Amino acid sequence: MTATEPSTQLRVAVLTATFPPYYAGTGNVAYSQAAGLAERGHEVVVFTATYPGVVEDPEAVKVVRLRPIMRLGNAPLLPQLPSQLKDFDVIHLHQPFIFGSELAAATAKLRRIPLVSTIHNALVADGWRGQLFDGYSNSVLPLTLRASAVIAGLTSSHAYSIPQVARELARHPEKLRLVPNAVDTDRFSPSTATPGVRERWGIPSHAPVALLCAALDEAHRSKRADLAVAATARVDGLHLLIVGSGPLAVELSSQAADLGVSDRVHFAGLQREALADYYRAADVLVLCSDLESFGLVQVEAMACARPVIITDLPGARDVSVPGEHGFHVRPGDPEDLTEKLRDLLSLPAERRVEMGLAARQHVLNHFTWKHSIDALEGALRAAIASGG
Repeated sequence: MTATEPSTQLRVAVLTATFPPYYAGTGNVAYSQAAGLAERGHEVVVFTATYPGVVEDPEAVKVVRLRPIMRLGNAPLLPQLPSQLKDFDVIHLHQPFIFGSELAAATAKLRRIPLVSTIHNALVADGWRGQLFDGYSNSVLPLTLRASAVIAGLTSSHAYSIPQVARELARHPEKLRLVPNAVDTDRFSPSTATPGVRERWGIPSHAPVALLCAALDEAHRSKRADLAVAATARVDGLHLLIVGSGPLAVELSSQAADLGVSDRVHFAGLQREALADYYRAADVLVLCSDLESFGLVQVEAMACARPVIITDLPGARDVSVPGEHGFHVRPGDPEDLTEKLRDLLSLPAERRVEMGLAARQHVLNHFTWKHSIDALEGALRAAIASGG
């Protein structure tokens, strides 16, 4: 039996810069996909950096945490990583991973291990950080993509929206495999039970509620929670629930105070265990990012049968259909966001319910973890079959 036959157990090294308990998109996906592969009998080892404090890693997957000699934001430098990548059939790299990507590419080439690169998003920032990111993206990223046997895109439009990826795929279109993000449709499901969410934050039962979920740190400034706060001030009676934590909460709280809506903008902090209840307590999810490759919160809200208003960006626009599951808005435009919120909230309640149920069905048809793991398993086997 060969290593490319479907029944063969694979030995998979997963490389990711972030991983729970840092709860953000890439790390969450890395965990869920690794756990899904392990559940199918594959030998999976996740390599990531140590995390401050005591961490009990999930039993569903083996995790090796390496101590970085330095960090640049969420990017750990792990020079000991190459020595760990032995006796694997394939390496699954979650990008961007500054420092880790170049080590993965060099090790894959040296040890002749096929490399699969999942492209979660592009590196974007302002000022000097943006200049550094541009330099990195135009030097290291093309080398990593060239070394990759398979490039796993979340959606086709998102993959081709990144210039370096588009150029590599122009030369080697056969490298692209679509591996969507996904959602646990049992945990995130419709329900009228929202144990005390509105009451906890003093929101009247009849008031419209928009939900925004994002890490409130500098690495996630592109989530543009400020746009949601600005739109809240323009929509009569609207309450905004912000789920997430980080230093940007201070800025957002000050913005809400300046706009006179401190009583309608609520900072709920991390709500990992109760997150589904927060989706169900809201009338609409708002995802107003400047940069969004897919939107895990987008599919989570849809799975809970909630309409979504999202920025019209490559990737995110492929996940929900405007007019059927909610609305799309222009990037960085608080007036368009305000208008779409008013449009949605002015619809009859029955129409909003129809949108939510259609969103739920769309997720069941395309974005379950079975869909994602099936696609990833195919991508890993394709990389092995290619000979790297």
